[in-house]
Amino acid sequence: MNYLILGSESYLLRKELNKIIGQSGTDSTSMDTIFYDGQSPDFSIHTVLEDCNTPPFFNERKTVIINNPVFLSAQKSLSDTEMLSLEKYLKNSAYDADLIFYGDVTVDKRKKIVKLLQGNARCFQYDRLSLQDFKSYVSKALNENHVKLTLDGKEELLSRLPNDLENFHSELEKMVLYGSEMNKNDVAHLISRPLDEDVFHLVNDVVSRNIKGALHLWNDLFVLNKDPIYLVALLASQFRLLYQVKTYLDMGLGEKEIQRELKVHPFRVTKAIESLRGLSKDRCLTILNSLAELDQSFKMGLVDKKIGFELFLIRTAR
Repeated sequence: MNYLILGSESYLLRKELNKIIGQSGTDSTSMDTIFYDGQSPDFSIHTVLEDCNTPPFFNERKTVIINNPVFLSAQKSLSDTEMLSLEKYLKNSAYDADLIFYGDVTVDKRKKIVKLLQGNARCFQYDRLSLQDFKSYVSKALNENHVKLTLDGKEELLSRLPNDLENFHSELEKMVLYGSEMNKNDVAHLISRPLDEDVFHLVNDVVSRNIKGALHLWNDLFVLNKDPIYLVALLASQFRLLYQVKTYLDMGLGEKEIQRELKVHPFRVTKAIESLRGLSKDRCLTILNSLAELDQSFKMGLVDKKIGFELFLIRTAR
């Protein structure tokens, strides 16, 4: 059997992959489970197909996984001989092998090989959930695992979780072990908020000129011993992304087109577009210049890092 398992939600991709491997009566460490990197310079589809056509050693079936099959995208292609070999195999696959194309790859639906795969493989697409679907997923998982939260506890949890199922399931394990019902304070102590999420909120406070919010968040980060130099680098990275997204929006590109151009996660582009309301390209460049000057001042020891960062926030967000 052939499978096409693609998308940006790594947790659901891996769950589906493990399910298929399990159905073959083996596991990911078995000699009958073989992984190939489709991005490797040494990758050869001929070698993959040889493995598929070789009988399994210890099980009734074997599983061959091509991780990151970039040759299905618009960026890269197989050679003509490789293409013919793969087409021939897909039309007459080994009865005792599962060939899986797996990873976060955007396929080029115009390609003949992609069309052939879609007609000769079971296809699964797992993209990052929308915010509403993510909330529904979290609620269902909490109920299934008998995790009880007060209303303000659940609101606090959702405010601390990025839209990432991988991260959520790690935090879910802690909540299951906690046992008793959790309120807002319990969640705040148990669930750490990702630094990237704090930086996103800090950017929004700066963009919306919310000095009070920006300073409050900075104080929280300072208590957690976050280095201002590191925060400056993260802020600069985020504002560079905002500038790039704004440029592409002005050119008339849509959200998915921007994501493909910048080669970043779709969620980051969505968040950037939300942050851009009220932010001009000129102001974005001014902030980037201020961050570059602040970084140099820190590294040359010209200013106290805590005071310098606070002054930057006040001047930029006023």
